[in-house]
Amino acid sequence: MSDNNYNRNPQQNARRRPKTASLAQTKSPGKFGKKPPLQDTRGGSAFEIDYFRLYETLYRKEISDWVTARAMRRDPFNPITYPIQQLYKDAMLDNHLQGAIENRILKTLNKDYAIKDTEGNIDTKRSAQIQTRWFRAIVRRALESKFYGYSLMFVSDLELPTREVIDLPRENVIPEKGILVKNSFDPNSEAISFREFPKYFIYVELGGDPIGVLERIAPLTIYKRHSWASWDQFEQIYGLPIRIARTMINTPKHRDDLQSWLETMGTASYAIFDKQVDIELKENKQADAFNVFYQKVRALNYEISKGINGQTMTMDDGSSQSQATVHLAILNEIISADIQDVQDWVSDDLFPILRMHNFDIPEGYYLSVADRDEMDPLEKIKIDEVLLRSGYNLKPEYIEEFYGTPLDESEPRREVAPQLLKGGKGVSGDLSDFFF
Repeated sequence: MSDNNYNRNPQQNARRRPKTASLAQTKSPGKFGKKPPLQDTRGGSAFEIDYFRLYETLYRKEISDWVTARAMRRDPFNPITYPIQQLYKDAMLDNHLQGAIENRILKTLNKDYAIKDTEGNIDTKRSAQIQTRWFRAIVRRALESKFYGYSLMFVSDLELPTREVIDLPRENVIPEKGILVKNSFDPNSEAISFREFPKYFIYVELGGDPIGVLERIAPLTIYKRHSWASWDQFEQIYGLPIRIARTMINTPKHRDDLQSWLETMGTASYAIFDKQVDIELKENKQADAFNVFYQKVRALNYEISKGINGQTMTMDDGSSQSQATVHLAILNEIISADIQDVQDWVSDDLFPILRMHNFDIPEGYYLSVADRDEMDPLEKIKIDEVLLRSGYNLKPEYIEEFYGTPLDESEPRREVAPQLLKGGKGVSGDLSDFFF
């Protein structure tokens, strides 16, 4: 991590840096042409974010941590995002929560993205600019903002062939102040106002709430972890018999030898007592341990599913097809809202940034997200067969694009033998023989 001494005044920062990294040499003409005051760490004209002090915490989170993190995040004067974002990362270790969020994101991410003109027609050439991995990474971060509250990215390079957009740690971002702090746990540390550099910082907050949905989901994962731990403890005590050794010899050597023997006999619990000591384990016969722990875990999974997907049956077990249809309709409504939010944000906020980087996206053009065409090629052949028999001609570009079959440019079409169209000997009578 870089530990350079930055002043909050960008002009003073520019004077401190060597000439090879001065703002005067790197900024482009125009209102948004300047880059943020970051040090050149690679010896050239390219800049990189090497700015943060971020320490990951791996200790087990409890409800008290959630309460403290909420209080620090909602401080009206000095909000700190570090504790709650660390809590979110810990919550995402839950398989059910991670699967629910990933499922919802992929429902939008696995679509076809295209640019449409002012008349609603797809511009294939311009659409090719965004049908790339880096663009989908930006869309993923935008969708993640609904759960984490926000996302911030740094445009490192959008020139061909590199094109790199860097994810910035949410722990270092204070959305209410519009700053990127150097020390994630100190909101008053050296900082960059990312809103002053709209060409290089991409900030997204699709949910309209900079705290995010995970604020109410995180405690459910903590309760769930408690149930798993208690169930595991119950298994250790009652799942395997406890071995009890009784002895009247009270010398340290004898006890050490006895303990060593018990340790090597297996993984079950053991204890060493005097002859006079008695121990009794009592299990609650009134409660079914399986239902006590499993039903709580199951209920928490249902709550997580409802919190992320609005329903349960697209991820959990259901009882009937009619109920599953209703639940799927609810999920589709949520996905439709996600798609609309992505379309609006990209069209209104991201496209202007891309224009600053010389992308050919005229004013008034917008993003369109549509389902991918997953029609079976054999079914498509039947449709095309009807069109051909009705006298319509298919464009060579269409055949190459859908079927992936390159055509001869000098002679893309030839006369078809009559028996192929009429179903002669050894011919099936449809156009499948013609296409394959």
